[in-house]
Amino acid sequence: MNKDFFKIDNDLNLLDILKVLNISKRDVFTEKDNEIISPEEIYITDFVSFENLKKNKLSFFTNLKRNFKDVSSGICIVRKENYHFLHKDIIKIPFDDPKKGFSKLLKKYFYQNDINNKEYIIHPSAIVDHNAKIGKNVFIGAYSIICEGVIIEDNSYISERVTISKNCKIGKDCFIGSGVFIECSTLSKNVNVSHNTVLGKIGFGFIPNTNETNLTPHIGGLLIGEGTNIGSGCTIDRGLIDNTSIGKYVMIDNQVHIGHNCVIDDFCILAGQVGLSGSVVLEKNVILGGDVSIKDNIVIGEHSVVAGASKVFNNFPKNSKIGGSPAQDINSWKRLVVSQRLNIKKRKIN
Repeated sequence: MNKDFFKIDNDLNLLDILKVLNISKRDVFTEKDNEIISPEEIYITDFVSFENLKKNKLSFFTNLKRNFKDVSSGICIVRKENYHFLHKDIIKIPFDDPKKGFSKLLKKYFYQNDINNKEYIIHPSAIVDHNAKIGKNVFIGAYSIICEGVIIEDNSYISERVTISKNCKIGKDCFIGSGVFIECSTLSKNVNVSHNTVLGKIGFGFIPNTNETNLTPHIGGLLIGEGTNIGSGCTIDRGLIDNTSIGKYVMIDNQVHIGHNCVIDDFCILAGQVGLSGSVVLEKNVILGGDVSIKDNIVIGEHSVVAGASKVFNNFPKNSKIGGSPAQDINSWKRLVVSQRLNIKKRKIN
């Protein structure tokens, strides 16, 4: 934890941690000289990576390839079957998914507190149209603009310099980061939008003309489902006629572009610098690695994985593993790469 930017207001008692994780104090384990652990007497002063784990510091353990032998004290969230990898003096908190448990604690003590510590107000410099509907416990930051007909539901947080255009809707418990621009968009509840992202802008649709080429007016909207996370510096176009649609619990990294009329189904993951042309369809649980580009009107079947830097020009069925440029079945692509390397090696020898 970088204490220049993040801090714990008061040292956390181990009981507080166990309560968040829903763990009984009877399950906390150590082999240290048959000593009985009293969580009431143990305090946590820092959240650290496993390699930096020391007394009164908290981390998690998942990677069996790490150099865990030099770590001999501290408090660690770990699966029960991995207890034997850790030093006997480390206090062990059992959790089926240690990384998830650690993330839950970070959200509790940092992300949520950062928001909850602020009063729910509309900053005096914010401009809120009298026809906008603002729910209970809503924060609107400095220099933000909330236009006519906008609906912001309860417990949402609108940061500084945000613009929300006419008739947009922000659901309950949403977070909108600084510098975000939202137009022609409807956000469901618990949507997180990071800084300087643009939602619902006009797409790149036009009819070429040698005399004069103009963008075609876009009369669709943008729909974003519950629990979706959108990173910083992203652009998502509204639909040309029908809507662009992002499903529930979709994870979108920084600097991602999604063109008009795309349909991203539930639980998809898009890593950084992904670019989707218009009318791309990603079915449920599709994972795109970083710097993937997909041509317009392509459909990727559910539960498929596309390797980073792949360039996709064809449809793929469900459960596909895809890689390369042009993208193909990943095993075929690997065989092609091996063959090319062997050919290069042969030419060098000859």
